[in-house]
Amino acid sequence: MKKFWRIIIMIAATCGTVGWATEAQEHKNSNPNPALFEKDSHPFGTDIATWGERVAQWIYQQPFATNPGFDQTGADCANQQQGPVWFIPPIFAVPGSPRPIIQPPGTATRNCTIPHQKAIFLDIGEDVNDFPCPASFNFNPPPGQSLFDFLIVTDKPVMDSVNLLEVWLDGQQLNDILSYRFISDDLFLIKGDVSLQGPLDPCITGTRQPAIIDGFFLMFRPLDRGAHTIVVHGTNTFGDDRWFTYNLNIK
Repeated sequence: MKKFWRIIIMIAATCGTVGWATEAQEHKNSNPNPALFEKDSHPFGTDIATWGERVAQWIYQQPFATNPGFDQTGADCANQQQGPVWFIPPIFAVPGSPRPIIQPPGTATRNCTIPHQKAIFLDIGEDVNDFPCPASFNFNPPPGQSLFDFLIVTDKPVMDSVNLLEVWLDGQQLNDILSYRFISDDLFLIKGDVSLQGPLDPCITGTRQPAIIDGFFLMFRPLDRGAHTIVVHGTNTFGDDRWFTYNLNIK
């Protein structure tokens, strides 16, 4: 069973539709981060945890060579983007290197051009626990435990290790990012490209597999046209201390 720590990314968003305007007004006084959709909201009819499952499905279906998560520059950030929400995945370390390449250890920068009037979903960091896992012969629920409960229990320690998350949008720090943790409330299906078995998840079979997700996700409301910067800083109990900068051009 794979157990790995994926972390950190930034985001900005823009969405000129009226659908979320009423919701934004209702939460105006209670939302600690007005740039974000509320944690309990349902942007475009879907809760944040389900959007987290969708971003994982988007990442998993793309081959390693053009996978936006392993893209250090942003050249692949538009791959298979569709619908009202633009996904921004974490910056995964290139295989063979424990850190993103080129820049100082623990840092990375990605540039991305995003269409105007797109909400943008930031996958700060997440772990997908899928089943079965051919690489782990003993990875099976014990008698009497459901597959969902088994996947939740075995996955929880991964994201429990995160002890600090900070996010800045255009120099303004957002509040209480650790509270933006979302976990699947049921099994969902995910199909991974087999080229990702080594660099991402050895449990990938190339077929549809039941899974759960546990991660930190932010759904940003639309940003104005022009340049925006998001910086993310995160640490965990494994000793990781990472900074990521995302330069977004909203056009």
